[in-house]
Amino acid sequence: MAPLTQVSSFFFFLTTAALLCFYFVMSAPDGAEVLHFPGFDGQLPSKHYAGYITLGNEGNRRYLYYYFATSERIPSKDPIVFWINGGPGCSGMNAIVYFHGPFKIEEDKDYLINGVKVKLNPFPWTKVSNIVAVDSPAGTGFSYADNNDDYETDDAKTVSDLYKFVLKWFHEYPDFLSNPLYVTGCSYAGAYVPTLSLEIVKGIEAGVKPNINFKGYSLGNELTDYDILYNSRVPFAHRMGLISDKLYEDLRISCQGSYWNSNEPDCLKNMEAYHKNTAGINIEHVLFPHCHYELGIHSSISYEEERLRMNYGCEENGYQIDCPGAIIGKAVRNANTYHRIRDIYCYDYENRPMVLFDSESSRRDLHAQPVEVAGRWKRCTDELKYRKEKISLIKHHLNLTLKGYRAFIYSGDHDMAAPYIGTLEWIKKLNYRELESWRPWFVGDQIAGYTVQYEHNLLFATFKGAGHTVAEFTPREALVAFKRWVDGDENL
Repeated sequence: MAPLTQVSSFFFFLTTAALLCFYFVMSAPDGAEVLHFPGFDGQLPSKHYAGYITLGNEGNRRYLYYYFATSERIPSKDPIVFWINGGPGCSGMNAIVYFHGPFKIEEDKDYLINGVKVKLNPFPWTKVSNIVAVDSPAGTGFSYADNNDDYETDDAKTVSDLYKFVLKWFHEYPDFLSNPLYVTGCSYAGAYVPTLSLEIVKGIEAGVKPNINFKGYSLGNELTDYDILYNSRVPFAHRMGLISDKLYEDLRISCQGSYWNSNEPDCLKNMEAYHKNTAGINIEHVLFPHCHYELGIHSSISYEEERLRMNYGCEENGYQIDCPGAIIGKAVRNANTYHRIRDIYCYDYENRPMVLFDSESSRRDLHAQPVEVAGRWKRCTDELKYRKEKISLIKHHLNLTLKGYRAFIYSGDHDMAAPYIGTLEWIKKLNYRELESWRPWFVGDQIAGYTVQYEHNLLFATFKGAGHTVAEFTPREALVAFKRWVDGDENL
């Protein structure tokens, strides 16, 4: 008979193993587990899955691709976070390798020779949550449709498909139904996230199955109201020192707060001066070179241009220099293939992920359909015929928060594409009482930004020094703030 200590140790081992299985081995569709991520050498930090959710009827089906990275903490209990990218038409895989996902693309200037390499992100949101990144609408990333007519779409169709996607996704992963659900996104996803959240709430109230444990939503540098967003750019430019006091005063008087759609001659004249002053500014981060991409509009630089740069090196004033931060080589300029000054960051943001994700082997690893079926992978597609409408979703935010759902709205304070002062302006229209007024919030002993806590579970925060995609520019601070919020801290 085994000694008591050995029996106890054995039962402790079985209990621990059972718990580990409970936490880490969830039911999933056959063949959905990702065993290798392209460009990454090493063990995945948690269980990852990928595949398609099929929507629509025969002959008119749409296939929305998702990448699901489970939490590195307790996946069976941590929140499910659905991430929807903006654009419209920008792939959710951007979040996986650039924003808050488990990976980061390495900055190897010789990636066309060595291949694109991927490393672990030290500050992924998968430290505290399960992330589901979606390629939406059909035609984005790896998502596709049977019928080309489905690539002509709008906000309403996109949200309708996203709601069906969420319901079917939980049918595929029923073990996660009891987890808290948050719908999140940034930029143009401001048109989707509150609308999708309301659809989920309506379904819950109507008793639609499966029963979803929806808790709230989060948005970063979002589009909520067209008028407020575009009109906020002028006062933001003044705050950033991009236009003079005199020009701002002339604009304020002549435009009467309506800068972007005025027909007043004096306003138009002053706006022309405004555009001359800001034309060379990268609106997604006013301190960065003018090469970041605005709300999904991407560079036209080609592989051939990049190969020329690789072959000839980077040149400035007749000298060979290191490529990061350098202007493109004379050989490319002489070939009349590229005329704007861009730094290595621009190539990285567009071409590296395309090289990484578009190969046949990568598609197999990621359970994505081949090029012949799903088309070429692009960070932001130009294949959609997307009908944008002039929107205001302030009432959606009011409806959701009055029902008690949590909302975390945040802004990089150096973003002029969707300035933080515009976000504060539409929040003001909710007429909510401030429970805690503007104050700094900290990571350690450093100010990470500023925050305002409102009634009805609404939290706003800025991220000091961040641009349009907060987790890309301030990854540590973004993780800390997100962890505090999903763990229930309403005031950071």
